Amino acid sequence: MNRPYLVGRVAMLGPPDRTVSVCRTHPRDCQAIRHLRYTAGMRVMRVVAPMRQQAAEAIRHAIATGELRPGDRLVDRDLSDRIGVSRATLREAYSQLESEGFITVTPHRGATVARMSAADAVAVYEVREALECHAIRLFAERATDAELASLGDAVGELRTAHECGDVDAMLAAKQAFYAKLYAGARNELLEGQASLLQSRLWRLRAQSLGRPGRAQASQTELEEVLAALRDRGGDRASQLWRSHIRAAAEAALADDAATPSTSDVESA
Repeated sequence: MNRPYLVGRVAMLGPPDRTVSVCRTHPRDCQAIRHLRYTAGMRVMRVVAPMRQQAAEAIRHAIATGELRPGDRLVDRDLSDRIGVSRATLREAYSQLESEGFITVTPHRGATVARMSAADAVAVYEVREALECHAIRLFAERATDAELASLGDAVGELRTAHECGDVDAMLAAKQAFYAKLYAGARNELLEGQASLLQSRLWRLRAQSLGRPGRAQASQTELEEVLAALRDRGGDRASQLWRSHIRAAAEAALADDAATPSTSDVESA
């Protein structure tokens, strides 16, 4: 039997003592979520989703923001209490996170935060360049004026988040930007493939936002791409986006340790 879905608003990146409403579900989950206290980044997003997805989101966020570091062991009891879900739900979340490359699960040893090698990072950037440059070109050709204006709003929100130094807001604005980009590109297959990559990119991107200089450079690059899109210059916008991705890759691998951990890798 499928487990019921969460109903209504789940607090997004909120302060302690925020509460949420849930429908009928596992008693352990229901009781804990109603009285959930958020601690040090173990937060859930404002979405309608199964409990396992909410748990996966909380762990993913903690990894992306550096609360959980590469090689850290995930202690079921601690995470169950902090996130507010049953251990059975937590194990379901582990399966999802392992498939996304966030964690590794070893029999009799449990789950640990996965490490990312330089080769893995390069592969991510190569696929990112192919998918996103094509999406930019399609957006220039197919997006309505309203969709273009909405994309501009997302860039503006990202600028505000940068100016405030709000990492959570930066991540949310980036997600909004990509959602609007792929909606305007009108290619569901492309969007589906990109969504598989976004979880890895989100993990890398969060590491870059605190590094001096890169966040501002990234914002300038996005503004240039937006200007090209407003002129409906698909080729120009795609070229600028390629430069944007390669600048991010260069910054990510600048230190080039033999096998850097996720904290050594950045993207914007």
